[in-house]
Parts: sequence; C-alpha cells; structure tokens
Amino acid sequence: MSGGWTHGGGRGVLDAVADNGLRSVTIAMDVLECFTSTEENGASDIARRLGIAKSTASRMLSTLASGGLLERRAGGRYRLGLRLFEYGQLATDRLLLKEIALPALADLRDRLSETVQLGIPLGAEVLYVDRLEGTHGLRFHTEAFRRVPGHSSSSGKAIAAFNPFVAQAVLNAGFCRHTPYTVVDPERYRTGLIEIRERGWACSEEQFEVGLSSVAAPILVTRNGITRAVGAISVAGPTSRVLGARKDTVVTSVLRVTRKLSATLSRVDVES
Repeated sequence: MSGGWTHGGGRGVLDAVADNGLRSVTIAMDVLECFTSTEENGASDIARRLGIAKSTASRMLSTLASGGLLERRAGGRYRLGLRLFEYGQLATDRLLLKEIALPALADLRDRLSETVQLGIPLGAEVLYVDRLEGTHGLRFHTEAFRRVPGHSSSSGKAIAAFNPFVAQAVLNAGFCRHTPYTVVDPERYRTGLIEIRERGWACSEEQFEVGLSSVAAPILVTRNGITRAVGAISVAGPTSRVLGARKDTVVTSVLRVTRKLSATLSRVDVES
C-alpha cells in the first residue's frame, strides 16, 4: 500500500495535538497564578516556579502579553494586564446583573403578560441568561432562542448602540438574513444604532422570525466617566401584541425597568 496515515495513526496524531493544546492552556493558567503572589515576574522566575524550560516560559509570557492578559515591563519582566481586570469586572457585572434583574423581570412580565428576557453580549451575539415566559402560551424554549445574532435582535441592537465594542464585533461578524426584514446592510445598521441612542430603546420587527417581534432597552453602567451597556431587557411576542396598539406601553415599561436597573448597578459599583 502507498504511504499515508491509517485511521488509527491519524487519530493518534490528532490526540497528541489536542493533548499539547491542553498542556499549553494548563501552563498559561499556571503562569497567571504566579502573579497572584508576586506582582512582577520574568521568564526565569516562572521557569523556576513551574519547573519548565525558560524558553517555554518566555514564549508563554509573550503570548499572554500580546493578548493583554499581561503587561510587559522594563527588563523583560511582566505584571498582570488590564484585560484581566476587564474580564473580572465583566464577570462581576453579569453575576450582579442577573441577581438584581430577576424581580424586575417578574414585575415586567406580570405587568405586560408577555415573555421578558435578560440578555448579555457574547461577541457578536446575545445570550439570554434569564427568561420569564408570558401568559399567552407562546414558548421560547428551543436553543435557537437562547443565543441569537446581535444584528437581528432588539437586545443586540440596544446593547450595541451603547457599547462600541459590541457594535464592532457585530460588524466584523457580518450579517446573515433570517427573514425578508432582517437588516443586512452595514450602513443601515449603523444608522439604526444612532437612532437607538437618540431614543433610548430598540425594536426588532420580525427580523429573526416572521410573526415575532421584540422591544428592548439597554442596561447601562457608568464607570470612570464612561457609560456602556452591559446587557438589555427585552419583551418578545407576536408582532400584533408587542408593536401594535400596546407598543407605547411596552416601550415605557421596558425603559422604566432598565433605567432603575442601570441606576442600581452604577450605585453598587460606586459603593464597592
């Protein structure tokens, strides 16, 4: 037979590659752990503490610095980077947000009898971390409604309008058409974000699924003089109910809830 990988040999190579990748991740975590007890470290320090080659430690430090997790200092030394602080702050915001938002979600659901959702940005998408179903029998249990594209959801647009990093992530990811009404033109998307910033809320009229629409408003946190969206509350249901005769009531109710949550989050952040 001619040369080449057998299925077993190929699998062995793939497993070896996977093992090496996991080992690199483990080393990276161990390297970061070294900075919890020592403010600055160099390649020699890391190599000695972890029992790895200095060249390996040097490559790992450089890689972590390129991703912003470490900051390169003079003399080949490193310290923890601001990106780690941002990750930690983001995790804290999201945990606190989910905790304080639940009573507000319940009140909003009871007031409108429609499905209400708490969404947070996840790259170019929105992840719904909490959802309370309405009382009309419409259910959003499928995975397709758990994580949705940012450009075609009201929550995604509400967040992106007040968070330039999310807006750029959506633009970088590109636009997929889900229905005839999905906005897929970048300039039209940008214009829409400007309008959302001006009025303070967003809507998605059958842009993800025909017959279903939603209204959302951002949850804003002010830190160091900069205000950004960390999530959004949305009300979703049949277009006739959400964007019909009750549209003004839906919008007013969502804004009331998100403004209260925004004030609470910003106040907690200042006190902490």
